[in-house]
Amino acid sequence: MTRVIFWLALLVNLALFAYLVWGGRLIQDNGPLQPPLNPNQIKILGFSPPVPPSAIPPASAPASVAPPAPSSAVLAASAPASSAVASASVSCLEWGEFSGADLGSARERLAGLKLGSQLTQREVEHSIGYWVYIPPPKTHAELDAKIAQLKKLGIKEFFVVQEKGKWHDAISLNIFKTEDLAKKFLDHLKSKGVKSAVMGERQTRLKFTVFSITNPDAATLSKLADWQKDFTGIEMKSVSCQ
Repeated sequence: MTRVIFWLALLVNLALFAYLVWGGRLIQDNGPLQPPLNPNQIKILGFSPPVPPSAIPPASAPASVAPPAPSSAVLAASAPASSAVASASVSCLEWGEFSGADLGSARERLAGLKLGSQLTQREVEHSIGYWVYIPPPKTHAELDAKIAQLKKLGIKEFFVVQEKGKWHDAISLNIFKTEDLAKKFLDHLKSKGVKSAVMGERQTRLKFTVFSITNPDAATLSKLADWQKDFTGIEMKSVSCQ
């Protein structure tokens, strides 16, 4: 009995050993074998790096659409009115009309600016004009006294009429093309204390000078504006260059 149990136990152990050694192969032979993986031929398809949250536009933000380029007609219509003015901007200045002592003073001052070809002048003739003057004194001593008085009052632009006739030794203070300008100048002299000055009409042909300055710079404009205060009744205006 003991021998039978021994052989049975031996057979069971042999069977168990056989299963452990050859059992896996027997099972694999019953189905298709999986081929070995080749890592060199492995490719990852359809992979893209994750998008950071900061790069994702908010869902409510509308897509930006570039505005259409305006046509030339629209540009012309929308251009500011000042552009038209700028294209015809004034770059010349006229100063005048000068005559008598004022003319000599203006020429002297302009010469100091050394404007060269920027400075031109033209003559304007009027058949009738007005002048402000001191009537001829009775004696030469009285004439000298009048001249001294004018200089004392700061009146430097004048000249003594030398032509023979009723106006000989009259002191011409200025000549104007209109009565209104002459009256303004006379009032100016009266306010400075020139009591003997009067205004009268001139029937002779009178010539006046107008100065033109092309493209004056800021320094020139500043000088002219300062000088303008010394010439009553003289216009200074911007004009289109010829």
